[in-house]
Amino acid sequence: MANSKGFTLIEVMIATAIIGILAAIAYPSYVDYVQDSRRQVAKQTLIEGAQRLERYYAQNLNYAGAVSGGSLTIFSPSADFSGFYDLTAVAAAATFTLTATPKGAQATDLCGTLTLAHTNQTTPTQTGCW
Repeated sequence: MANSKGFTLIEVMIATAIIGILAAIAYPSYVDYVQDSRRQVAKQTLIEGAQRLERYYAQNLNYAGAVSGGSLTIFSPSADFSGFYDLTAVAAAATFTLTATPKGAQATDLCGTLTLAHTNQTTPTQTGCW
């Protein structure tokens, strides 16, 4: 009997099946992790936008001038936020509401939108996500 070198077809198929099973288990967890990290960026962006609005209010005694056409004129979100969420702002003299709406790859996230009001009250579409 000659010494054989290499792998048999069965060994390669078993190794491929094991790798496939591990990938099938790991990929959904990876997607959840990525979407969660994007949600955290959205939350931080809303808080930063609210801080900018409060600073504007302290100087001008109203929020209305900081918003034009549904967007903040005093704050530009990062590319990490803008690629996956739309920021919508509504402001009156003494109130404001900021909303992060998922888009693109984040649109499949079941957690939905997050709204932050001038009272620091958050309103998630889905509880337990944000």
